[in-house]
Amino acid sequence: MSAMANSASSCPSDLADVVIIGAGFSGTIAAIVLARSGYSVSLIDRHKVYPPDFRAEHLDEVQSEGLSRLGLLDGMMAGVPCVDHVACARYGRFLEIKRTRNYGITYASMVNAARRLLPATVNNITGRVVDISTGPEEQRVLLADGRSFHGRLLVLASGLGYALCRRAGIERRILREAHSLTFGFDMMPPEGREFPYPFYVYLGERPQDRIDYLAAFYIGDTMRANLFTYRDYREPWTRQMLDQPAEALLRLLPGLGRTLGPFRVPGAVQVRAMDLYVSEQYRRPGVVLIGDAFQTSCPAAGLGVTRLLTDVERLCTVHVPRWMATPGMGVEKIAAFYDDRVKQESDRHARHTAEYRRAVTTEISLGWNLHRQRVALQRRARVTAARMSGGMQDAMARLVHRPASGQPGAA
Repeated sequence: MSAMANSASSCPSDLADVVIIGAGFSGTIAAIVLARSGYSVSLIDRHKVYPPDFRAEHLDEVQSEGLSRLGLLDGMMAGVPCVDHVACARYGRFLEIKRTRNYGITYASMVNAARRLLPATVNNITGRVVDISTGPEEQRVLLADGRSFHGRLLVLASGLGYALCRRAGIERRILREAHSLTFGFDMMPPEGREFPYPFYVYLGERPQDRIDYLAAFYIGDTMRANLFTYRDYREPWTRQMLDQPAEALLRLLPGLGRTLGPFRVPGAVQVRAMDLYVSEQYRRPGVVLIGDAFQTSCPAAGLGVTRLLTDVERLCTVHVPRWMATPGMGVEKIAAFYDDRVKQESDRHARHTAEYRRAVTTEISLGWNLHRQRVALQRRARVTAARMSGGMQDAMARLVHRPASGQPGAA
């Protein structure tokens, strides 16, 4: 920090080390990590409290490990139920019990939990950004109410919004429009009954149905379901899914009720279409993109949060300390982040997995049919080994209990 402080001493007193636009998951976590390291941070978002938003609704083991490395897991997940196994089913029967570590929590709750951990030193600003200017020395941000903020580095954590990226001269290339369609809804069992498993995954039954899988997990006392599909939002089935979700779901997944039990959907169904895109012409002085501002991920792949945590960790713990040690914020500094091998591998893995999940779910060629058969045989071998060792019975026994808050496994 001393090198950073010395290099910044000649700058105007109102010049922050870092200005972050967007206090969603990536922007808020970046602000916490940087402020805890002693940097002056201005964090700008139009919402004082992050509103409900149908996005990531649970954290897996890799993501919780990422938060733990950043020193945020305990603070953000305090009191959130955790399970350590998931039951997987298909064709009306159980396939296997997989070990995992999973927290059920809405995206808005995750973001607001992170915001509560913001150090008091963060200049937390509520307002709508209308313009930005960037350069090798100073970055400027103008709000709709006339206020302006300045920093040595500008971090765009603006999610799917494109206007500010475009103002910075950054382009987006669409890899696939409407790549996936994800539904979110609550599920309730009949009166006086409970669902048998706190975390449950049911795989799509036929490629022509274009359903990847349904994941059902508890958020508090409510069983929440995410259905990941590669369907067109304009087709009649989508309207049926919105109007009569249980009937539409069981029509394409007839074996679902035999493993999960009877259920109804008590409220509205949320739906989100996702385009896959990557940024281009992003190597520019003074500004860096993280999370969905740089590249989107397929929701079914479950790598969106993983990738943004990688962005934050590499940017805030590796590159920003190096950049702040010397004057200026030229393009050669910014390029080091985009050329980071860990980040590049994370981005490549997310793109590859997005295409793989769509293909393995929907393609009906001989090659993909053989691939699915090979995967099924490998799973069957794992299940046989687990049964012979007694591990599957133990896991099933653990799964039938609801988890206590903050504790994996049994209640």
